[in-house]
Amino acid sequence: MASEACAIQDCLMAKHYQETRCQDVIDRLYQCCDKMIKQNGTSTACPKPSVVDRKLREITERK
Repeated sequence: MASEACAIQDCLMAKHYQETRCQDVIDRLYQCCDKMIKQNGTSTACPKPSVVDRKLREITERK
């Protein structure tokens, strides 16, 4: 989880905080959260499961 968060921060800094230019890195964080929630039922490092589900649907629709 920490490496995903660092990757997002690094990308945002490199891309002058233009979130859309780092979308692939952000998407990977939500995918990681989904795996953690499925394995552990919850995660204090991730948004609520309903938010993760919504974001994953948005990712699928975007592709």
